[in-house]
Parts: sequence; structure tokens; C-alpha cells
Amino acid sequence: MPPPPVTAEYMRDWGKHTHGSPLYSELVEVVVEDPELLRVMNRIEHLPPPNLMFGAVQYLLMDGKDPALARHYRSMVEDPLPPHGVGPKFRSFVLAHEEEIVEIGNTRYTQTNECRRCVALLPMVMMAAFRVFHLIDVGTSAGLNLGLDRYGYRYNDEEQRPGRPMLEAESKGVDPIFADIEILSRTGLDLNPLDCADNRARRWLDALIWPEHVERRARLRSALEMVSNLDIEMISGNALETLPGALDRLPAGEPAVVMSSFTLNQFDAAERDRLESIVSAARTARPVHRVSMGEALDKADDWARLVVDDGRGVTVVGQAHPHGEWIELYR
Repeated sequence: MPPPPVTAEYMRDWGKHTHGSPLYSELVEVVVEDPELLRVMNRIEHLPPPNLMFGAVQYLLMDGKDPALARHYRSMVEDPLPPHGVGPKFRSFVLAHEEEIVEIGNTRYTQTNECRRCVALLPMVMMAAFRVFHLIDVGTSAGLNLGLDRYGYRYNDEEQRPGRPMLEAESKGVDPIFADIEILSRTGLDLNPLDCADNRARRWLDALIWPEHVERRARLRSALEMVSNLDIEMISGNALETLPGALDRLPAGEPAVVMSSFTLNQFDAAERDRLESIVSAARTARPVHRVSMGEALDKADDWARLVVDDGRGVTVVGQAHPHGEWIELYR
């Protein structure tokens, strides 16, 4: 099924989430008023097209193309030019590099580049009835979430677990409860898994971060270095086809945690049901704890819903900022 057309209304709705980037807020208005830019964006088949087009532009700028436009990007220069007036430069660049941008948008994906989501994922993983398990990440990208036991964690200025990089978050609800865990194996499922050692893959993840988010960019680079030293099995393909085999290959009876974050929002309702059916079927052979962040179908949700399922039913255990700035656990 083709994606819905990108209209001016679509862009304005998407632009509601760009409050953390003055440059992208300005570029949303530029695109809204320009039929040619909307036309280019509508040539991008993967979702969401705005993330992919803006990411593709930044990716090309990181390769040294168009220093004049790059002067507006905090990711490129220490003291960027203000967003006002960037429109003509951006328009010229997109039209001049249209084919490259469309190719990037149709061959790459918006993939996990925020390891700070682990401030919510790890507490949910620790709600499992077991402490030794195999970990499977659906929509793993470069495997950042698979290193959740190696990061450091600090909630409300109190360090809970040592490690690097240190992930900091505000805890608004019940304080997360930490316990020692042992991850027997780490498996990442993705349509296009990324190799941490591949400079182009690293640059793409970097390009998906909004220009002004300096701390996120530094955290990503540190996390990529850490994860590159882990023993991770990456499996390419649709998770609905690869997850059954990944579970079946685990030693008989040994527990597993299947987690996902901001991945199933690209699945329709039937595909979501099928994935949960796969997990349910796997429970006949082993205990499986299911963890999900930010993937409820209710688009009215302001924040990422945190959900666990140990086989006895789905439970909403809290909510969190999509990038892990804060977490609110209910229990």
C-alpha cells in the first residue's frame, strides 16, 4: 500500500513535533508553501517522508556539499546562521540534488538513533519474572538498544547503574527498580540492519538527528563505539518472517525478552496482531516477556506509552518522553 500523499496539511501536522529544532520548524513552512518541494517529498516511498528528506539533505551536507546551506546547520558549524532566510538555499539544494535525495529516501529508513530510550526499556525488561535471558530487538537499526545493560543510568541526579555513556532522565513516577541481569544472546531484527563499523551507516544515523540536538549526537557516537564491541547477531528482513526463526533457534526452554520501540508504528493493525501471535506461540516452548515503547495505535497519545506482556495480558506500566528525557512509571 503506497504511503498517504504529503500535503501542506500533512506537513503542518508533522511540524508540530519540530519544536526542538528552530531550523526544521522554518523548513516545514518552506515546504508547505512550495509545490515543487512537496512534489519531491512525494517521490519518497518510505515513511515518514519529511524525516527522510530532511535527513537526506543533512546526510549530503555532511559529505561537504553546499557549504552555504550548511552554515544554517548546528550539526555542521559551531555558530550557525539563523533559520530565517534559509528557504531559497534549501529549495535550490533539494531541486539540484533531487535524484540523490529520492534515492536515499527510497533505500534507507528512519532508524533507531536514540539510545536514551533505554531509560524506559531497561526498567520494563527488569519487570520480567526472570533475570537471565536472550534479548531480541525488533527494528534494531544499529543495535543501540541491545546494549541496554551496558549503559549508565541516572534518574533525578541519582546514579542507579554505572556505565558509559551515562543516560540521564527525570523520573516523575515510581522510581525504576534495578536488578542484576545476564543477557545470554543479543539478536537484532531489521529490514536494513546497520553495521556500527560502516562510516556511511553512522553518518545516516547522525543525519537523522535534528541539527540543534548536540547532546543527542554526542550520545549516539559514544553508544555506537560501545555497541560495536558487543556480540550481536543481526538478521535482515521483515520481522514477521524472521522473528519465529530467531525464537526457535534459542536453546530449548531458555527465557527470552522481545522488545520494540517506535517500530510497530509502521505496521498496520493486522501486522501488529500477527507479531503478537508469533510471541504468543513462542510461549509454548519458553517464557517470553514482551516490552513495547511508543507503539500504541492511538495517535492522540502525547507521549510514548510503555507496555509489557508476560503472557498473562497487556499492561500499560507508564509513559515516557519519546527521546527518554523523562519517564513516569505507574508501578
